[in-house]
Amino acid sequence: MAVVALRIIWPTALTVLLGLGNGACVELGSPPVVERSPVFSQKPATYLVHSGDTLYSIAWRFDLDFKALAHLNGLGSPYIIQPGQRVRLRAPATAKSPESPSRPHVRVAPNSSWRWPTDAPVSREYGRGNRGLDFALAAGHRVLATAAGTVVYSGTGLGGYRHLTIIKHNDTYLSAYSQNFAPAVAEGDSIKAGGLIADIQGRGRAAQTLHFEIRREGEPVNPRSVIRQ
Repeated sequence: MAVVALRIIWPTALTVLLGLGNGACVELGSPPVVERSPVFSQKPATYLVHSGDTLYSIAWRFDLDFKALAHLNGLGSPYIIQPGQRVRLRAPATAKSPESPSRPHVRVAPNSSWRWPTDAPVSREYGRGNRGLDFALAAGHRVLATAAGTVVYSGTGLGGYRHLTIIKHNDTYLSAYSQNFAPAVAEGDSIKAGGLIADIQGRGRAAQTLHFEIRREGEPVNPRSVIRQ
């Protein structure tokens, strides 16, 4: 099992507004839109590493394949980065941007073991600005891993939700789970398909929203095209 990137604790004062595939409006009971890293109108040439960033979270932010990003910056597993480091997001203009490392390209297909992250009803479908699926959660609902993998990011500062968990399933697929209540996993954890990521405990709590995404080589895809169950 590959070792994931180390998480560096270093305070940052940047707090701005951004939504990750969740639109500009926040409904009652939805997680607050709070973004702790810079917002970019277009992809910059480089990115300044902030507290809590990992290579995976940076790749997620800019819709990049983490393997290509690592290759572009000469990084090998476990993809260690440091606060204050500049990560290149694009190849120089004189060179062709690599789509993947020099090793043979292999796209891994999802298998039948992939499952839905919750049995809560879908409140918003993929498309029309939404990069995943939103689920309306109530007390007693649980958030589960859609497939086996390794937690490569668990923290704040991405996508307008207080908590975000990113799981690496293989070199092709990542999944993400954004919600307003604390996860039960940490970076580096191995998790089985259906393993607990978070749950709403107690009764009488306001409804919550789970925003769920699947990325294939850095590109958002409709989860319904991947999960066959």
